Amino acid sequence: MWQWYHVELNDVILFENWKVQDSSTMIWSCFVVGFAGFLLEFLKYSRWAASERMSVFIDDVNRQTKYGGIVVPSQYRNTQFRSNHVVQTIYHFWQTLLAFLLMNIYMTFNVYICLSLCLGLAIGHFFFESRINH
Repeated sequence: MWQWYHVELNDVILFENWKVQDSSTMIWSCFVVGFAGFLLEFLKYSRWAASERMSVFIDDVNRQTKYGGIVVPSQYRNTQFRSNHVVQTIYHFWQTLLAFLLMNIYMTFNVYICLSLCLGLAIGHFFFESRINH
């Protein structure tokens, strides 16, 4: 196991069966790792978007109740909150799992893999972070 950055090809990435022994395997691995970084940014955006959709829906329910529109029983509103919480928990699980897997992949300290991961994260950030209102 390497403890410094290197460009050697004989390396194991994440699993014993995922061995980089030649340049074609390295290229394939770089694409997979870059896509996984892109996917992590997509999961972050999806989690935010789901939260925004649910908060807009809950705000509409509260507005209708507050201003004399349709009165929604509190039991229904609690169900909506719980379903939102379950969805957010599922997103959190997958986001955390993927982030830890990517951290372990980065810790191979292979320069090509590390750069591919950073590039995938940067491309994902470029596409998805611009949609989030700050």
